[in-house]
Amino acid sequence: MKEILKHIILGLALFNIPTFGLVIFSSSVGAAASALSLISLALYYFFVKKSKPILPLLIIGVLYYSISGFGFVGEMSFFIKNIFRYFLFIVSITEVAKNTTNKEAFLYLLIGSMSIIIHALVFSNAYGRYAGFYLNPNRAGLICLLGLAFSFTLTNKKFKLIAQFLLTVAGIATLSRFFIIILVLIFVASIFANRKNAIGLIAGAIGFIVILNTPAFQLNSERFEALQSLFNAGEVKTKTITKESRQETWALYTDDILNNIPFGNGYGSMQGFGTGAHNGAGVGVHNAYLMILGESGFIPFLLMVIFYIGLFVKSIKHFSTHPEYSYLALILASFLMVSHIFFYNYIALFFTIWLYSRLSINNNKIENQ
Repeated sequence: MKEILKHIILGLALFNIPTFGLVIFSSSVGAAASALSLISLALYYFFVKKSKPILPLLIIGVLYYSISGFGFVGEMSFFIKNIFRYFLFIVSITEVAKNTTNKEAFLYLLIGSMSIIIHALVFSNAYGRYAGFYLNPNRAGLICLLGLAFSFTLTNKKFKLIAQFLLTVAGIATLSRFFIIILVLIFVASIFANRKNAIGLIAGAIGFIVILNTPAFQLNSERFEALQSLFNAGEVKTKTITKESRQETWALYTDDILNNIPFGNGYGSMQGFGTGAHNGAGVGVHNAYLMILGESGFIPFLLMVIFYIGLFVKSIKHFSTHPEYSYLALILASFLMVSHIFFYNYIALFFTIWLYSRLSINNNKIENQ
């Protein structure tokens, strides 16, 4: 029963089924998947040995929602529902994360990444950026990068290379600048961890070549040509690469953030709804750190920054034995700089809790030696 519930939770969360069902099928499908997820989490929590929830995430959540709530103008039921979902998830998912092995996490991420390739090949569109189950290309890029991090734990060399090739192809199909930058950093860091990982660069390079030269991938022409320019002898199209950059989006909210640094502007003001200059504009700040600063002020923001810096510093200590921890910390901390969806991004939250739990276990082992 415990294993069945665990895999139901993992499938629903890591395949983004509630949101995918809502957008692609209907509100009833999305609601049913969301309800199944909440019920499975509650059952798992009550039927297994309970672990203590991650205290920093609890504190950040309490401060964020309590402070931002004072400035929230909107339906209170909407606000309360989001609070309930966040705390239920981080309390209930801790034991699921602890019981999820490297192989299980990798397989879910690999399957999720394959949905991006299927989306690109079978359901190509004029937009030319693909996301599979994840609907948003940057979130899809996150899945590919997380899968890549776990691929370095595989012992079968052939399977590792095939997996890294597929994950690279899927990631490039998102045409996410975030994916490409972090992909290069991970491959470079992996060589420092083990020189034999240099062969992974070959798999990644082949992935680039395949997608750049396969007409079946109907990619966004402007971004695609800019990507090609990086590998051609001609001029690099830097204007296209930097067009609509995250810095431009962040700049839209600079005045709102600076005007109320101590306590923020209220819940939703940095997400395109609620109060603020961009109320109802439908565009968020696309940075979780700035979202927390702009909505709830300096203290939750500082705790958030300290928490993720702490994860990265702790992961570096295990770089010689578990380099994947450092890759995961880098991916998660950097992803929050391109997405403001944190408190209901269950994929980022799950792997944050997974990494925190592994680092705590390994730290305890070192201290007891």
